[in-house]
Amino acid sequence: MNPTTATALVVLRRVAIVLAFVAVLLRPGVGQTSVSEQLSDLDVLVVVDRTRSMAALDHDGRNPRIRGVQADLTALAEALPGARFGLLTFGAETRLVMPFSSDTTAFDAAVETIYLEGPKDGAGSAADRPVPELTAVLERAQEQRPERRRIVVYAGDGENTTGADDSERQSFEDVRDLVAGGAVLGYGTSDGGPMPESDDLDGAAGYVRDPETAETAISHADLGNLKEIADQLGVRFQHRTGPGDLAPLVKSFAASYSDGQGGHDRPAKHDLTWLAALVLLGLVLLELRAGWHAVWTSRHALRPARAPREGGRR
Repeated sequence: MNPTTATALVVLRRVAIVLAFVAVLLRPGVGQTSVSEQLSDLDVLVVVDRTRSMAALDHDGRNPRIRGVQADLTALAEALPGARFGLLTFGAETRLVMPFSSDTTAFDAAVETIYLEGPKDGAGSAADRPVPELTAVLERAQEQRPERRRIVVYAGDGENTTGADDSERQSFEDVRDLVAGGAVLGYGTSDGGPMPESDDLDGAAGYVRDPETAETAISHADLGNLKEIADQLGVRFQHRTGPGDLAPLVKSFAASYSDGQGGHDRPAKHDLTWLAALVLLGLVLLELRAGWHAVWTSRHALRPARAPREGGRR
């Protein structure tokens, strides 16, 4: 084949690979079909304690409290299809990790990647710390989408170690008027558990120590404090001691759907991404074949010629 023609074919093939890859990303489609979709009227704002006490090993035997939180929130999102979820975490500071979104995959990822404060970070646990930011987020949501019902799910151990007395604590009562329901989920036990030092929470690096006694520090869940928060919000309290059915809790939220049955059809195109991916695969295989052929050819071209025998034939 003419070298110029061969080079042109290589360029065209590689341009085609790029175009096919772009086509896969764009997810092309033609025509129209119906896709079942569930649309709920709920905005669920999840508030999670990420202080070090949530690493304590007293959930469902000897598991970190935060692992119980993550498992329950993933199950909650699955049980409320079509709802919008937001995630607010608090420790030394409170921040909105994820604004309200119907993308439950993004919510699950945000929950899975919640990281706890280090043993020497923060300024002690305070169960009421998220009140100002929680109020602000709910007020914005009410202003932007007044037709939707807002639910608050608070997940924590209720521990207060800042030394603040009752008169200095913030109340959740002002939040009560901004929500249509919710729940306070409590993790840990009153007997408490040690807190691993390492980020993977396996205890291999030892446990957090009490700076005053140098003994292993024990975090005690304050279930009474959590019940008080639930009363202030006007929602139910549930002590989560292990995996369990969340159906009664979900039912209490009384989610309603756009068609009254929990389903809704929306128009969508017939997805042709598979076709673009098939073309891409074929082009990549051709490119690999050409590369292997070039390597094989170069090996033969670079092989040293055999030296002639001395004296020639007799």
